[in-house]
Amino acid sequence: MMLKKVFTLVTLAVLTLSMSISSPVFAKASTVKKQNKDVRVTILLDASGSMARKVEGERKFDLAKQEVFKFAQSLPKDAKIRMSLFGSEGNNKNSGKAQSCEVIRGVYGVQPYEKESFENSLNGLGPNGWTPIARALEHAKQADEQLNNGTKHIVYLITDGEETCGGDPVKVAKELHNSKGSTVVNVIGLDFNDGYEGQLKQVAKAGKGHYYQASTGKEMGSILSAESLKLHE
Repeated sequence: MMLKKVFTLVTLAVLTLSMSISSPVFAKASTVKKQNKDVRVTILLDASGSMARKVEGERKFDLAKQEVFKFAQSLPKDAKIRMSLFGSEGNNKNSGKAQSCEVIRGVYGVQPYEKESFENSLNGLGPNGWTPIARALEHAKQADEQLNNGTKHIVYLITDGEETCGGDPVKVAKELHNSKGSTVVNVIGLDFNDGYEGQLKQVAKAGKGHYYQASTGKEMGSILSAESLKLHE
C-alpha cells in the first residue's frame, strides 16, 4: 500500500514538472534567455594617416590590428562580428579629404569569427587619410536596422584622435544608442593623451559606454581582454 502511494506521488510530480516545462510562461522564459545570448560586436578601426606613427617601434595601426585579432578570437563562439575601417581611403592631404571623409570600408561582414577570413580582411590596407568618426558611427547605425530585438550590440571605436571631417560623432553616438538595438559605444583612445578631456570621452558617454585610454599595444590588449570577459558573462 505504501509503495503504491509513493509511486502515485512521484507520478504526479513528474506530470506537474512536464506541464510546467511545456507551459507558455516557461517557453517564454527560455526564449528570453536565448535572446540575451545574441551578441553582436562591431569594431570601428581608425586607419587615418596618424595611425602610421610609431609606438614601441611599430605603427599604431599594426599594434591595434594585432590586439583586435586577439580580441576577436576570444569572443563568445556564438557572437557575430563586424569590422570597418575609417580613414583608409584617399589621403591625409586636402586632395584626398573628400574621399577619405566619405568612404567607410567594411572589411568583415556580420558573421561568426573565422580566423583566416577575419585576419585576411585587412591585407593590403593601412593608414592613409582623415578621421571621419561620425561617418563611421553612422555606418554602424545603419547596420542596427537589421538587429533582432534582444540583441546585445557593442561597438568598439579604436582611434588615435578626434573627428577631422566636420561631423558630430557625439550626436551620432547618442542616436546609435537610442536605435533599435540599444547599442553601447565604447571608445579606446590609442596614444591620445587628450581623450579624457575632449571629444572621445563625450562620444563614449553619449553612447552609454566607456572611454579607455591606452598608451601602448599591451594596454590596449588588457582593455580588450577585460571587455571580452564581460561578453562571456
